[in-house]
Amino acid sequence: MPNLPIDIGRLDHRITIQKKTVSVDSLFNQYAAWIEYHKCWAAVSGVSNKEYFAARQQHEENIVSFKIRGCSKLKNLNKIEYRIVFDDNVYDIDYIDDVHFSGSVVNIKAVLHIPSNEESKI
Repeated sequence: MPNLPIDIGRLDHRITIQKKTVSVDSLFNQYAAWIEYHKCWAAVSGVSNKEYFAARQQHEENIVSFKIRGCSKLKNLNKIEYRIVFDDNVYDIDYIDDVHFSGSVVNIKAVLHIPSNEESKI
């Protein structure tokens, strides 16, 4: 597995990756709960012009790109069971790129989470 170079000085933002779990309340009702899974440093940026205009056409203007160092905890990272918390905002993972399948650099595109009506009741 090749080690890709990454400028760790640019990994200057702390992010938290959360994992969805199923919990049970006192009445045995199941509900989804998010737990802290992994904290790491990331380079955070907006998307490129091409991606920005494509996102605008789909009314998804709040897309952020996170570049992080790969580790074994990210092996099963996916966009259904995981999300990112950054700067007091929640981001739904849209795309994960294990750069050159190296396992050493992971680029994640994520969209600012907009709570549904059900979520806002909780």
